[in-house]
Amino acid sequence: MKKFLSALLCGLLVILCVAPAAASDYYATATNGTIVVDGQIDEAWATAEAFTANALKDGTEEGITTEWKAMWDNDNLYILAVVTGDKDHFTSSQQSWGDGIELYFDILNSDAGDYATDDAIIQFGWHKDDLAFTAFKGTEQGIVNSDGTYEIVCVENDNGYIYEFSFNAVKFCKNFTMKEGAVVGFEIQVNSKNAEGDGRTSAYGWADPDNAAWQYPYLMGDLELVAAPVVETVVEEATAPQTFDMGVIAAVAAVVSAAGYVISKKR
Repeated sequence: MKKFLSALLCGLLVILCVAPAAASDYYATATNGTIVVDGQIDEAWATAEAFTANALKDGTEEGITTEWKAMWDNDNLYILAVVTGDKDHFTSSQQSWGDGIELYFDILNSDAGDYATDDAIIQFGWHKDDLAFTAFKGTEQGIVNSDGTYEIVCVENDNGYIYEFSFNAVKFCKNFTMKEGAVVGFEIQVNSKNAEGDGRTSAYGWADPDNAAWQYPYLMGDLELVAAPVVETVVEEATAPQTFDMGVIAAVAAVVSAAGYVISKKR
């Protein structure tokens, strides 16, 4: 019995040692498709699954909520973020400390403990005089590789913002191929500032509640590239209009008339 238990324990230890690491607790999908980055929500976005970035990472709770979606094509990752509840628009001296958005990418999903050339943080800060108030964070080579790879548009409304973004991941990381089933490390962060000054009031995220993904890429969630949904169309069979042959009608009428005559005669 002791030998059996020892063997069983050894077997369990072997299984634990060789078992793969668990997938990220945060999983989202990007749907195949192409959109125009103009701050308008194209119909194509309706095919993408919606997620939220509502976990408070820093500061105080302000009741701000964000719904985001992702799409992809042969070159680009697209992100749409609809921020609700942020009615004021304040600028800070750096992009991550005012109203704005940050997007984190680990393109090869290497889950590294430090930033490498396939990792990037793109920060967009609200700036009343310059809507292109962006900054790229990462390695020196990563910053070089990022040149000309991204575009972001911000549209204000009465209750917040709409952010639309594209990132040419293939140009940024030449070892990466956009294809169905590929998984990219990803985090989205929404910053808020509700008064003049230099510090932000709050920051909300999706996959990094401890606010440490800016140091450790492995804290990002998993964003899987998936196929566009198949839209089934129901084709109704055309029903031919009913037509009546006047000759047939006349013949039927004659038979009915004769039958009636015979019946009355028998009576």
